[in-house]
Amino acid sequence: MIAGLSLLLLACPAVAKDAGRKKGPAKPLNLVWPLPPEKPRIKYVGSIYGAGDIEPIKKANFLDRLAGIQKKDFKLDFEKPHGVATDSRNRIYVTDSSQGMVFVLDRENKRVTFLGSGSQVSLKVPLGIAIDSKDRIWVADAAGQHVYGFDSDGNVVMALGKQDEMVNPTAVAVDEARHRLYVVDSKQHCVLVYDSESGQSLGKFGERGRGNGQFNFPTHVVVDQQGRIYVADTMNFRIQVFDPEYKLVDTIGSQGNRFGQFLKPKGLALDSYQNLYVVDSDFDNFQVFDQQKRLLMFLGRGGQTPGTFWLPAGIHIDRNNYIYVTDQNNRRIQIFQLLDGATEEPPIDKKALSSALPIDNKGGATAITTNRDSHQQVIVNSKEEKTTP
Repeated sequence: MIAGLSLLLLACPAVAKDAGRKKGPAKPLNLVWPLPPEKPRIKYVGSIYGAGDIEPIKKANFLDRLAGIQKKDFKLDFEKPHGVATDSRNRIYVTDSSQGMVFVLDRENKRVTFLGSGSQVSLKVPLGIAIDSKDRIWVADAAGQHVYGFDSDGNVVMALGKQDEMVNPTAVAVDEARHRLYVVDSKQHCVLVYDSESGQSLGKFGERGRGNGQFNFPTHVVVDQQGRIYVADTMNFRIQVFDPEYKLVDTIGSQGNRFGQFLKPKGLALDSYQNLYVVDSDFDNFQVFDQQKRLLMFLGRGGQTPGTFWLPAGIHIDRNNYIYVTDQNNRRIQIFQLLDGATEEPPIDKKALSSALPIDNKGGATAITTNRDSHQQVIVNSKEEKTTP
């Protein structure tokens, strides 16, 4: 499968810029990566900009207005989507750090609900999100200094974070086998560990620094099938990998603008083949590594068209290998599909091919050392917003 990919420079097919927001989900495009003649491995599925793409617009009636419900309550767009996850019913959960809520997108029933804006708990700046096998939803509230656990019906079942225990929780991951929750605290430069059943604190690991096992504003975390913990050590420009006893076993990447390096690594996810996906918010892409740390491919560049990004943050891969990426400044989530070896090549829009960026024809080995200074300059200049981790 993807682990056998040859390494090449992936140019994102150029498509016409959206002429405006249409009602309902964006029409799927026949965009795949890498470009022919290589065998396609990832396909663009579509984008979601908010509740209006899932649930038909509903106007507030007389009784709604008496209850204080306005039209906007029925159609809300994302303002700054950050974290994304899915549950066993294929509902998509998206944290919106600007609006202080979690969107629950039920595509099957065409229904949208929200977490964190009711009477039980009022989220301040929800960032990280993870969902366990019981469909419990764990949300890291960075400004609220708590991690909240919700059941599948949206009821609060647990609140983690005693006074001064959390300073800036930005991400959460679940280790099902060991009943553990890992919470990244960016400003404490550590990972807090909790029992997912009792909520008891089990300690923490990490401290500020640049050495092995130390962190400099970590932001994201994910756990693999063996219980290894991958932490995005964002301002150290690397991913650190720990075993279930919190011992450092590996590092991935370094600072730089070459392939396999990072400028601001953030969201982390693993596909069913245990390949690691790393979002880089400064590169406006995500890179894919195998278990031997080899770079398999990357996807994305700065832009507003499908397959391009503007300050991406979170990434999630569901059990069917659909890839969800939060595209913050484009105010959307983009959905891709990892294609397996038996999948036939999808038809490709010839217009997209004819207008695609040129591909480096010097081969994979050369592509891995191709300097991206000029490309990166374009990306940096296109940003309207500078953010800290």
